[in-house]
Parts: sequence; C-alpha cells; structure tokens
Amino acid sequence: MIPDYELLTMMLSALKWRQLNGPIQMVTDSAGAAFFERAGLAGLWSEPVSAALDGIDSTTDPFRFWAAGKLYALRSMDAPCVMLDTDMIVWADVRPHLTDAAVAAHREALDPGVYPDPKTAFVLAEDYAFPKGWDFTLSAANTAFLYLPDGALKNDYVDAAFAFMRALRNDAIDPTVSMCFAEQRILPMCVAAHGVTLRTLLDADALNEQDFITHLWGHKNELAASPERRVAYCLRCVLRILQDFPDWERVLSANCQTAPYLDSL
Repeated sequence: MIPDYELLTMMLSALKWRQLNGPIQMVTDSAGAAFFERAGLAGLWSEPVSAALDGIDSTTDPFRFWAAGKLYALRSMDAPCVMLDTDMIVWADVRPHLTDAAVAAHREALDPGVYPDPKTAFVLAEDYAFPKGWDFTLSAANTAFLYLPDGALKNDYVDAAFAFMRALRNDAIDPTVSMCFAEQRILPMCVAAHGVTLRTLLDADALNEQDFITHLWGHKNELAASPERRVAYCLRCVLRILQDFPDWERVLSANCQTAPYLDSL
C-alpha cells in the first residue's frame, strides 16, 4: 500500500498537471493498475492506466535499479514527452519552457558519495565500454521532471541506461549509486553527445520554490518518522484538493487512507 502522504501528493501531481499542462498517463504494472482501480484512483490520469511495466526485462535487478521502471516507461513514449515523478507537483504551466532543449528538474553536483568516479567505482562486463563521446565532467541532472524533445535522443538515453544496468557486475554496490548513474548521470552525457542543450526548471540554489514546484523526495523520511508532521502534511494536501478539485471529495471520502482526514476537518 502507498503511504497516505505519497498517495495525496500523487493525486495533486496528476490533477494539477491535467489542469495546467495537458494529458497525463500512469505507467505501472498489472499489480499497480489493480491497486489504482481498487482505490478508486484510476481516473486521476487523463489516459487509461497502462500496465506496460509487465514487459520489463525480468533480469533487471529491482534493488540496484529501483527506478528502472521509469526508463522502461519512457521507452514506449513518443517524443516530445515529459516524464514526471509521482512525488513532484508542478504548480504552473511549464509548456513555455519546453522547446527544442531537453529539460530536467535541476542539476546535481558530482558528490562522490552518490556519484563516484564511474571508471573506478563500477565493475562492468568485459564486453561493455562507456561510449567515447561521453563527457564525465558534466554535472548530474535530477530527473524527477524530464522533458525530451527528440525521439532519437530519448531512445539513445534509454538504451544507454539499460546497457549499463545489464553490464554492472558489482554485487554490493550502493543502489543509490547504481541507479543515479544510470538515470541521472548518463542523461546529460547523452544530451551533450546529441548536441542538444540541457536546461532545468529549478536552479540548484533555489530548490524551495514551492509556488512553482513541490518535490516530496527526501521529506518522505521526515513524514514517515513524525506522525504529527505526517498528519499536518496530509491535511494540507486534502484541503488543497478540496479547494481546487472539489469533485474529488467523493473519492477522498471513499478511500480508506484519505477518509480519516476528511472526517477530522
């Protein structure tokens, strides 16, 4: 079951995107699709929930590559397209930002704890080699939001990420390190190799622009550890849904995770 604070963030994310930026689809597997149907949430997205992740390669390690499903979903999308994490809410129309450049959420410095030197940190299959055109000096790019304007770039990025996943041989590698390289380090290098500009929605020094973007991300740990903060956050989400999308009160009241917050108002 999805924690209530993640569920409510996901609801606001989908509803706000539809309101301000257009069509949106959830890509999951059959178990995920069944959950959304049981929870009465299948109508959150403007397109039918897709179970395309049923087709992901079963050899992809779900522990080391915990966000591989995002990239697999991206493979099936037609470019130009946006990939949006369910814990990110976009509070404004971003379409003016989406032109001929790739757009990520924000840049990330190459902290060696998360982004070690790949040429020494990873044990890779003998038949694998990093592409010669990659520039390893480029900072990483957070892909909680990702816009790719071109199909060739999208396919190259996804193919490169999965090629790395298949080649990795480290048994005890930190899963944050392995996934962040596959998803957030490879991206800027592929974009540069294609001669495309990579822009960001947020500056790394101004990530708390809550009137534009809310990204729950590490705050999940704080909410999980503090019942008081969890309740306060969930109540804020419920109130915002009731304010902006009053038709969804029926869904909130019928869902066992969100109904208690309505009862407490």
